[in-house]
Amino acid sequence: MELPIRFPNESDVIYEDAMRFRALSPDERARALRSCLQDYQDLRAISGRAEQMDRFAQEEEALERQAILDFAERHRD
Repeated sequence: MELPIRFPNESDVIYEDAMRFRALSPDERARALRSCLQDYQDLRAISGRAEQMDRFAQEEEALERQAILDFAERHRD
């Protein structure tokens, strides 16, 4: 089905967000990161599912660690 709306390419959106972040000063970057962390804590506090969110965050961190280890293994000399 052809829609009259053109949605942006997800990779373009991520690239643009990264470029905006890189253009910030170090203080502005720190503020942006603190804001993201505070938003997470606020959502966690009001969600009623804090334990589930914590488990999900731990699973994501484990996946990230494994991806880094896999990448390092593939590019080992």
